[in-house]
Amino acid sequence: MGKIHLGAQLYTVREKTKDKEMFLETVRRLAEIGYRYMQVSGVGPTVTPDVIAEAVETYGVKCVLTHVPLKRIIEETDEVIAEHDAFGCDAIGIGGIGNMYPHTQGGFAAFALDIAPAVAKIAAAKKKFLYHNHSFEFERFDGKTALDMLMEITDPETVMFTFDTYWAQAAGIDPADYISRHGDRIFATHLKDMTVRNDKVVMTEVLTGNINFDAIISASINAGVKWHMIEQDYVYMDPFDSMRISYENLMARYPEFRE
Repeated sequence: MGKIHLGAQLYTVREKTKDKEMFLETVRRLAEIGYRYMQVSGVGPTVTPDVIAEAVETYGVKCVLTHVPLKRIIEETDEVIAEHDAFGCDAIGIGGIGNMYPHTQGGFAAFALDIAPAVAKIAAAKKKFLYHNHSFEFERFDGKTALDMLMEITDPETVMFTFDTYWAQAAGIDPADYISRHGDRIFATHLKDMTVRNDKVVMTEVLTGNINFDAIISASINAGVKWHMIEQDYVYMDPFDSMRISYENLMARYPEFRE
């Protein structure tokens, strides 16, 4: 068991990171809330590695992991590695297989085969490759979920996972149980809550909904899952207010996050 850390998934504030000035102001505001770690994802094309490095240096918010388009990782591996070196990040992630592969047993197997050369280069650069789940990775093939299958056919030394607790819950998976069983393959979690409004299941700020975060955080501590990123794909208020509420709720409830 070790220390756990709380960070911001910038996809939540993607509308506020479209260019250099917006990105720097966004990181400043997140640092003001209290964030010291972030995942860079969904930023605009002018947010270059040097801009990310400037934000890290200026505001003291370390980039722990990223989401990069899968096509770039496969076709421009060396460039992607160099970019991550520029802002001091050792975990290169994808948001999923998207539409590049069918969401079938064969599609996941083909993805694992195609990504292997890039993963080898990433590992040689002393970095990790991360796969992020949604709900479709919990479809079962021959009795196993696709995510379980990916864990079996990839090297645990080089491929890790960003475990999205919301999407696991949406697929009928107990997030805490999954973390307990697979914590050695989970580099980070995504934390967002789930509730019902007007007869619709929606995302909400952490600890304002129905997901059992007590169990998730306990399982993460016991399994040694160190990094936890607050993410909310869709917010129903100012995104900075959303990020503040989730951050303050988690910090108040779980002293293990306090540094």
